[in-house]
Amino acid sequence: MQLQPLTLNDKPIFDVYAHRSCTRLSHYAFAPLYVWREYFQFYWTLLADYLCIFAKQGDDYFMPILPMPYETNDRTYLNAVNKASQFMLASNRNRHIARIENVPQEMISFFEKNGFRATLKETEYLYKTDTLARLRGDRYKRQRHAYNVFIAKYPSAKLHPYTAADRDDCLALYDQWRERRSEKSDDPIYNTMLDDSRSAHHIGVSHVDALGLLGRVVRIDGEIRGYTFGYPLGAGTFCVLFEITDLGTKGLAQFIYREFCTELKGIYKYINAMDDSGLENLKRVKHAYHPIQLIPSYNIL
Repeated sequence: MQLQPLTLNDKPIFDVYAHRSCTRLSHYAFAPLYVWREYFQFYWTLLADYLCIFAKQGDDYFMPILPMPYETNDRTYLNAVNKASQFMLASNRNRHIARIENVPQEMISFFEKNGFRATLKETEYLYKTDTLARLRGDRYKRQRHAYNVFIAKYPSAKLHPYTAADRDDCLALYDQWRERRSEKSDDPIYNTMLDDSRSAHHIGVSHVDALGLLGRVVRIDGEIRGYTFGYPLGAGTFCVLFEITDLGTKGLAQFIYREFCTELKGIYKYINAMDDSGLENLKRVKHAYHPIQLIPSYNIL
């Protein structure tokens, strides 16, 4: 099998196949894969007109998403998946690394009938954009209060479109945020996640246009105190990829999230806030916004 390195120039062909997949799972887009290129080498190839993405970790391959577009009850598609799986098993030193990640729930029965084993990977959070923009009712009382506290103190605050000149200030904010988060946790796994995410943010804010990201920043007294980035998915859904705010500014997180959703509500019906990374605090925050759907994704082996 001949693999080609995945570069920014390959995004147009990736998008063609991704748009045919019609999923709300966050990973079926170019940006959330490419931002991790410092940790994985990404490759692509076509098998029977299905786009296959491979990630190489050390000497071993796995697939971060299914071949696209994915199809149920299709023998040609199954043959492509089997061929990709056989390539990974034959190439890897560690056969346990060989897997296909982020498989949507509707595909599981098809794969299990054909000899694959599925395990739950993570769960993503889906919301109605209009609900997040309005924050109506008692269940959003805390978020509205935090938002109102912020705008009372900073009445002129608003979202500004991200520009390339904002890059260094955004990364400096990330470093401050990472330090504050690290001070509150002695969990080595969590701190490694914070370090790893720094490179993803660096790649994202450095290639916003090429990755098709929409970015916004919040300035207070001329200083960037928050930023958020995301990208469109199929089926009228927008995915929030990054959101970082100054932890010492009360209500800023609620402000930037609500204002971003207000801007998006006439364009996208749904917001995908991705998963909670297994972090209890993040899980509580995402549940507090009352998702309309929890979207599971699976690994298959």
